[in-house]
Amino acid sequence: MALPPNATAATPGLGDPLGAIPKPPALDNSYGAMLLGTSFGLMLYGLTIHQTYRYFRLYPRDLALFKGFVALILTLETVHTVIWMIACYHFLITDYSNAGSLLTGHWTVKANVAITGAGNLICQLFYARRVFLLGKKSRWVVLGAGIFMTACLGFDIAATVEAFKLSLEDFPRFSWLVSAAYGCAVATDVLLTGALIRVLLRSRTGFKRTDSTLDMLIVYSINTGLLTSVTGLLVFVFALILPGNYIYAGISIVNAKLYANSVLAVLNSRRSLASSTRVVDDFEMYPTNSSRNQRSHPGVDTWNGPQVSVSLRPTITAGKGTAPHNGSRVSLSIEEKDSRRRDLMEVPSAV
Repeated sequence: MALPPNATAATPGLGDPLGAIPKPPALDNSYGAMLLGTSFGLMLYGLTIHQTYRYFRLYPRDLALFKGFVALILTLETVHTVIWMIACYHFLITDYSNAGSLLTGHWTVKANVAITGAGNLICQLFYARRVFLLGKKSRWVVLGAGIFMTACLGFDIAATVEAFKLSLEDFPRFSWLVSAAYGCAVATDVLLTGALIRVLLRSRTGFKRTDSTLDMLIVYSINTGLLTSVTGLLVFVFALILPGNYIYAGISIVNAKLYANSVLAVLNSRRSLASSTRVVDDFEMYPTNSSRNQRSHPGVDTWNGPQVSVSLRPTITAGKGTAPHNGSRVSLSIEEKDSRRRDLMEVPSAV
């Protein structure tokens, strides 16, 4: 058939300028998941900055060890966040049309395996210290958690080495290393949280206000370990059953931020716990350093945790000039109780 005047035959690759550009692979379950994880991680990183500022503002007299610990957490989370931002920009902007680069990978993704593992390990060591301070019976739990933490560190190192040796196309064969690391992390969280809850349950006295305070601490302990355990379990599952995509990488970003924020929340909660009316009315709460010289009520387990230690004292009754009842009640005026509360706020406590 004759062509119309001024018409040219369509030549593949010439008639359509975009035909020569290879179509990039679908990125929904790979770098799309990474982008979503980074976005949620940035929101949680903002919370990390806020909690760090709040810590240094509320506890300027804390030990230098704990100030350095908080600074280390903030530093690791900052590096973790910046590296994931660089990774997203590289894959989704700089080399978006380069399919080979998408399969080869980038140093940021490979380095984040080690950075994420280091941040999670530091937070778990904090929780292990809390349980270690609870007493000799709880130290066996810390030993078991230490074994899992050591295994987790080994899997993280092995995954980092394999990530730098292989391309992202070949790494799914070794994603079970990431899955195993997070499996050990979940086991550590369950052990440490379970030990803490067990001690709190054994500390119940039968007094309504005392038990309500312990119930509050139990719920708080469950909540701080629940989010990290759930997200860690999701990483464990997705890295095992879907190794070819990066859904587990996106979830791991959120998991790392939850670890950091849960530790900072524990550190910042000491003042609110010490100033709680329910606690001060039925207990005298002393910082850990001061409580060593205080006599605990015989036959009652006390939570010698890292925040504050609780020593059961005689119940306070209102009324001026009231005689002690059966030698077990002490009268304190409102001014004395307020003075004691202010003193507690000024004394630095070991975490």
